[in-house]
Amino acid sequence: MEIEFYCDSYGNSLESSLEDLRVEDFNGYLTLSYEQLTCMNADYARYLGPRTLSLDLTGNDLTDLSFLGYFTKLHTLVLDGNGSIYYRTLPQLGSLSTFWANNCNITNYPEFISVLADRFPNLKFLCVLNNPGVPSYISRSRFYSIILYRNFVINRFPCIQHVDDCWVTEKKSFFQMAICYLYRRHKSSKYRLNSMRALSHRTLLKKKGPVKIVIPRLF
Repeated sequence: MEIEFYCDSYGNSLESSLEDLRVEDFNGYLTLSYEQLTCMNADYARYLGPRTLSLDLTGNDLTDLSFLGYFTKLHTLVLDGNGSIYYRTLPQLGSLSTFWANNCNITNYPEFISVLADRFPNLKFLCVLNNPGVPSYISRSRFYSIILYRNFVINRFPCIQHVDDCWVTEKKSFFQMAICYLYRRHKSSKYRLNSMRALSHRTLLKKKGPVKIVIPRLF
């Protein structure tokens, strides 16, 4: 269903045909991306909020998020690209299972994650990549910072299944991943050293006589 919008002098988006909108035409998936919203009209939120299951607000300029309190049945919320959100205004949404806030200029992840854990206790899928205060591979953070961050997240969301770019199978999974990573890096360094020695050995043998092929061990 397509909905036409216009903005008033305060930048508030209003629904131009709210009276003509029929409930049976609405499938529960609402996309308001790149509408230059700074907030949402209360009448509009009150009307479609209880009927909305998925809400995409990508690329707006939202700050106050208290209007989301009308969206009581929401299971998916996307806030990507809203660089000025005041996340302490997020309401309680016990039904929310998926939350994205990529590229939202989040600078303090312990406070941010703590607020999310309080507002969205049943969250299963979380993605907050490309934020200056959130360690990730994209921002080239140190590996141990990523491990600490992800462990912080999974210990605050009892139902969490996926964090950013990684599945969560059990509470110790990220620490196991860290150990595995360090082990592989150690073995990789040893493998490169053995390969260089083998290459040097083959070169010397080739100059002196018969070539002895040395295959370095992988494990």
